[in-house]
Amino acid sequence: MLELKNISKIYKTGENEQKALDDISISFRKNEFVSILGPSGGGKTSLLNIIGGLMNYTSGDLIIDGRSTKKFKDRDWDYYRNRSVGFVFQSYNLIGHQNVLKNVELALTLSGERKELREDLAKKALEKVGLTDHIYKKPAQLSGGQMQRVAIARALVNNPEIILADEPTGALDTETSKEIMDLLKEVAKDRLVIMVTHNPDLAEKYSTRIIRLKDGKILSDSNLFEEEKTRDEFKTKKLSLSLPTALKLSFNNLLTKKARTILTAFAGSIGIIGIALILSLSNGVDDFIKESQRKTLKSYPIEIKEESLNLGDNFLKDPAGDKKYKKDDKNVRANNDILKRKSSLSSSITENNLSPFKTYLDKKDLNKKIGKHAINYIYDLNFEIYAKDEDGEIINTDGSDFEDKEDSMFKSNGPSFLNIGSSEHKNFKQIISNKDGSISNIVKEEYDLIDGKWPENANELVLFTDKNNSIDRESLYELGILPKKDYKNILKKLDEGEKIKLDDKKIKNKDFLNHEFSALMPVDFYKKENNRYKNIKEDENEKKKAIENAYKIKIVGIARAKKDSEENQNITAPLGFTSKFTDQMIKRAGESEIVKDQEKNKEINILNNIAFKAKDQNEKRKASKSYLENLDQDQRLKAQSFLLANSEKLKENIKKASMNSMNNPSQNQGQNIDIIELFLKNPEDKVLDKLYEEELSSNSYQNNLEDFGFVSKSAPSEIKIYVEDFENRENVKNIINDFNKNKKEKDKIHYTDFVGLLTSSIRTIINAISYVLIAFVGVSLVVSSIMIGIITYISVLERTKEIGILRSIGASKKDIRKVFLSETFMEGLLSGLLGVFVTILLNIPITKIMRNITNISYIGSSLPNKAAIILVIISVSLTLLAGIIPSSIAAKKDPVEALQSE
Repeated sequence: MLELKNISKIYKTGENEQKALDDISISFRKNEFVSILGPSGGGKTSLLNIIGGLMNYTSGDLIIDGRSTKKFKDRDWDYYRNRSVGFVFQSYNLIGHQNVLKNVELALTLSGERKELREDLAKKALEKVGLTDHIYKKPAQLSGGQMQRVAIARALVNNPEIILADEPTGALDTETSKEIMDLLKEVAKDRLVIMVTHNPDLAEKYSTRIIRLKDGKILSDSNLFEEEKTRDEFKTKKLSLSLPTALKLSFNNLLTKKARTILTAFAGSIGIIGIALILSLSNGVDDFIKESQRKTLKSYPIEIKEESLNLGDNFLKDPAGDKKYKKDDKNVRANNDILKRKSSLSSSITENNLSPFKTYLDKKDLNKKIGKHAINYIYDLNFEIYAKDEDGEIINTDGSDFEDKEDSMFKSNGPSFLNIGSSEHKNFKQIISNKDGSISNIVKEEYDLIDGKWPENANELVLFTDKNNSIDRESLYELGILPKKDYKNILKKLDEGEKIKLDDKKIKNKDFLNHEFSALMPVDFYKKENNRYKNIKEDENEKKKAIENAYKIKIVGIARAKKDSEENQNITAPLGFTSKFTDQMIKRAGESEIVKDQEKNKEINILNNIAFKAKDQNEKRKASKSYLENLDQDQRLKAQSFLLANSEKLKENIKKASMNSMNNPSQNQGQNIDIIELFLKNPEDKVLDKLYEEELSSNSYQNNLEDFGFVSKSAPSEIKIYVEDFENRENVKNIINDFNKNKKEKDKIHYTDFVGLLTSSIRTIINAISYVLIAFVGVSLVVSSIMIGIITYISVLERTKEIGILRSIGASKKDIRKVFLSETFMEGLLSGLLGVFVTILLNIPITKIMRNITNISYIGSSLPNKAAIILVIISVSLTLLAGIIPSSIAAKKDPVEALQSE
């Protein structure tokens, strides 16, 4: 079963050699109680360690179950120690942070037994040694004899063939020693027990065989045994300490040093907290930017107009470019920058044909490309909306009734190019609508409906107020909510330089709801008389009749801006209507008599019966004469001004006519000179040509329909595309670029993204700052990880004996490495979790402080879940990396030296 052949063991210290065993040959029976006696330093413990597989021999051979161990690998020795050998040490060598049951179970864990079986076998082993009542106690709670019994139970639990006892009674009193020896004698009945002792009396009393050693040689053997040659019966399999067991060993060890563990974890978490806070703030700012983008982009959609200003990317650049000028103190250089910029602006106005682009958009599945969005199609309807104040005064809601009284200081001084192509009403605006005409959620997300309902029908309006539930007082006068005469008085005082006093005016919601307006299209101001259409707008009586018969619209709801809304709302007028109103007005224009008549006569302008296109110069001149002959009264003044400005001959004829009038006062009394009639008596061709070019050449069938307010639904004057972030804003630009591909310049869509021109990449800057800060804080994270590695190494030194115990029961070097890596894993996990937890707690006051300082309700500091998980993984990874060296040192420790450490 077990045979030593010519075993020698030499210890080398530098150049010195010490022979602990010298050519030892012993064979052991399968069941006998062998005592090895001898003085200290005689080689007893070395012999026992070689037999137990804890120490390699220098020469010779150890035969186990017929197999030579000369070619044993580490895993063969591990299996041998676990399955064939059980150790009983003088100093018990129990793991202090494990209870009695777990100490005994440990060997079974390595051998891969099921949990239920492990516990059952361990309890039976403890029952054999009389410790049933102490299985859940820690070793420190037991007496010396009880601890040695635990050690014997641990040695027996795997049912090994060999029990090796090194001075098992050396630290016990006489009575306890007797109990232990009786127990070992009982064990020796069915297996081999080899005991090293200094006590010859115990050896004589309990042993069946005594071997005496001195100076590494056998002096005597009381019951010599010659091993017959046997066949190889040694079997082996791979053993491994399970990960849960390794984790539990490490966890229990950490629990014995709670204060140090917590301090270490906190120190390790400082780097995590720093990075987590930076990520939290960055994420909070990122969320704030996204929300601000969403809100801001509602106010600044991508606008594509019939007339567009194509500024390009060079708008904000210095017009002088990179051109450098030499310093010249003798001459002053004329700076051309402003003129160049003006030239650039004037040449950047382009025409857009929006019909094909609208068709292109309607066919696209935009949700996939630009996410949540809304498209508003604006049509140049030229409608006018009138109201009546409480005195019954009719007011044009565009504010024109008050313009002559307004001081220039109140007029917009903004750059006119910003409003190129804009035809929207001052106090009425089309709300962002869905395809079915209902109000888009983009609007509802920014406003709370505080009274009434949202518009559902074409004739319904909603009144928008700011977050303080107020409306500009000027708009209240222009809408007829407040009396017209009061505003005129205010403007008069302002015009005269008087200081005015305004009361704090409050108007009840019910005074707004159902307030009515009259909406008119240009066609409503034309009246047919004698087969000719006359514009009645300047005729106050006819105008009042038209207003009375106009399409009526009313306020049905009041919406207030939410408290956290941006100052720049997507609604810039106090009253909003849906696209259903636009459709209704287009329909009304299309059903009017003047539009129907014009549609029947596509070649003739029904307003003056002149052909839209003259065939030659003579027809152009005839058209100009006809135009002058058939002017309405309100058009005559403009025509007279034109003729006087362009005809010197006419001026001479007027002088002559005036002189004749003076010379013959009786003949011409009460008569005024008709300038147009005077010109037509002797018309000049060049004046007629110029009149045609300026007044008639631009007339067309389509222009007439548009002037009447009748437009095609496929031809909007403006397209507004609303998205929620800059990424999708870029995607909209990509869609426009795709449309423009392979098209001629005149067919391309041109636009200017003012928001894109005027905003810098804030997110990029914040990311850059975050990365720099993370890099700095990352250093502390690496330092803390190294510190955990150092503490793990200290743990290795503290747990050296535990390493020896684990190796003695069959744990491999890999298992030892696993135990200490498990410890670093737990430290890293605890550091990561602690860092994330502390960050979450700190984010609460940080968010409150940020909101109090900025007064913004949607700004804050929050750690994303994904980032939290990644930080914990990073913490664990770094500590595992830091634990590689100390765990490798632990794995390489000599088990014999480890067992001898304190």
